[in-house]
Amino acid sequence: MKTKHFALLGLVAAVAFSPAAFATANYTFSFNGDGVTASGTFRIGSQSGNSTTPPGYEITDFGGTFADTNVGVSGAITGLYTPVSYVSNTLGNPGVAFTTGGLSYDDLFYPGGDSPAVCLTLISGVPTLTYPFSGGYFDIFGVAFNVAGGYTGAFWSNGDVGGGPIVYAAGLADANGLVDNPNSGPDGGPPPGRYGSFTVSLVSVPEPDSLPLFGIGLVALYACKRKNARSIRSI
Repeated sequence: MKTKHFALLGLVAAVAFSPAAFATANYTFSFNGDGVTASGTFRIGSQSGNSTTPPGYEITDFGGTFADTNVGVSGAITGLYTPVSYVSNTLGNPGVAFTTGGLSYDDLFYPGGDSPAVCLTLISGVPTLTYPFSGGYFDIFGVAFNVAGGYTGAFWSNGDVGGGPIVYAAGLADANGLVDNPNSGPDGGPPPGRYGSFTVSLVSVPEPDSLPLFGIGLVALYACKRKNARSIRSI
């Protein structure tokens, strides 16, 4: 009987104080620029286990609507492109860092808008930073998602490229290749992408104090029931 009691208390403590309970957060987003508009919601989970500084949070769900008037494509965003990556540089795992249409992605989100520079290339056997700009809610690889009609879209941040606002970009591909070429800027030069603004707003996050209070309440309820049981046995 005592074993069951301790198991219950252990379960209460795990629910009340587990850090994982605080991981999920939901956001709304909007992208607008150079013929591309999109809006919707996404969810983040745990911080990524890689060595990026600051570490990004793993995007676990992505939905909404996407339209690209440059190529006449519009449709619902139907979730993340799979497999998800959570790898913040192409040296880490190049096999899953690109869609079949050629869009790179790591599915990481930086709530502080402070994404690091992560684009590394082997030069003479030495990992070398080949894209030096940083900043934004995504890094240079960004997030890839499915768009109804057999398309894959992506958003990423080109960072602060010259003392102005953060430059965001969007691309569109299908299974055969790029549909709206994100590797050519409006002037034909770098940084790549059809430029736009990307805004986010936090919708909900678990109350950090509510779960411990819930656990404490369960412990108090359990203690009260035990006391009542002892009183009945005494009578």
